[in-house]
Amino acid sequence: MKCRHLLTRSPAHPLNRRGATLLELVIVMTILGVLLSLGIPSFQLALEQSRAQVASANLEAIWSAQRLYWLDNRTYASDVATLQAAGLLDSSLSSQTFFTYEITSADTSSFLAAATRTSNQKWNGTFTIDQSGTLSGILSNPPQSDIAAGFQ
Repeated sequence: MKCRHLLTRSPAHPLNRRGATLLELVIVMTILGVLLSLGIPSFQLALEQSRAQVASANLEAIWSAQRLYWLDNRTYASDVATLQAAGLLDSSLSSQTFFTYEITSADTSSFLAAATRTSNQKWNGTFTIDQSGTLSGILSNPPQSDIAAGFQ
């Protein structure tokens, strides 16, 4: 008789339960939804900051290429294509998705290169670098904080 009692369990015993109730699933889904809604804006900001850092690094590459070009020619290149043709700058810079790069002014003593944010309805702005290597500019998206040029 004792052996029979150990082998059978009553239906109310917790180990006989096989699944979750609809209410439990709704509660779990609600908690996950709240956590996701809190995390997505932070993720999008971090993603945009990383894109801005890539743009800053590309501007620094343009600055380095301009310095080398100046050593050979005693003038700065007037466009990115000239630097690419001279083998001083990677050709993939022209096909970047998030920023467009251009040299806005150049002569024998100075230049200004710009990276302008493209293909986005939310983030807008331009980063620049000059002959001294000074990065400036911001990206803005009004409800969120601005992103400055350079590494933060």
